[in-house]
Amino acid sequence: MNAMLLAAGAGTRLRSVEPDVPKILVDIGGEPLLARQLRYLEDQGVSRVVVNAHYLADQVLDFVSDHNGSLDLTVVIERELLGTAGGVRNALPELGDDPFIVLYGDVLTDEPLAPILDRHSLRRPAATLAAYESADIEGKGTIDVDRSDAVTAFNEKGTSTASDSALINAGIYVLQPSFIGQIPEGVALDFGHDVFPAALARNERLAIYRLTTPVLDVGTPAALELAREEHGTGKPRPA
Repeated sequence: MNAMLLAAGAGTRLRSVEPDVPKILVDIGGEPLLARQLRYLEDQGVSRVVVNAHYLADQVLDFVSDHNGSLDLTVVIERELLGTAGGVRNALPELGDDPFIVLYGDVLTDEPLAPILDRHSLRRPAATLAAYESADIEGKGTIDVDRSDAVTAFNEKGTSTASDSALINAGIYVLQPSFIGQIPEGVALDFGHDVFPAALARNERLAIYRLTTPVLDVGTPAALELAREEHGTGKPRPA
């Protein structure tokens, strides 16, 4: 199984606390975040990981070249940022012909991937998105679904009208290569803002998989501090 780890973001929100390292290499519990992500993917049965890089990309290349493990690792450099979806489209030739995992680089989780893959294989949508329910929707993208958990709409950060709780986009996807192949090359596009809404407009099927626990997004100074406090537990704090 192949996976794409989205690590090219500039990490501007973390520069006040970590100005000299890319976000994917911030230290959590005595090791870089990237080391944790790769170990998680390897433990879940992933054999090949493609990592994209942009800001301070040389540090990412150095880490990968020194990495010990059984994973087949490839780094794809983005000279200009292409967004979450554009980054995956740029790396598509490295990801093979079978459905693959996409994991956002600033997401920490211990959720098993096998059930998500099984759900995708059973329903065969263009994409399966992991999501979790939470009342804390500030700064998070949310997803609307019907009774069968088919996606009906996306709400970007700060636009949800939910009054109590909502389904939060967890930043873990299973994607069909043919779906990503429809994205134009070299164009900066985001999954939640651009690609998934366009797919719904074309009547393509997108499904969700409900996670049993929330993920922890370490993309802000406060969230990074929380992750550092809780690194020994191996589990994100409930929302």
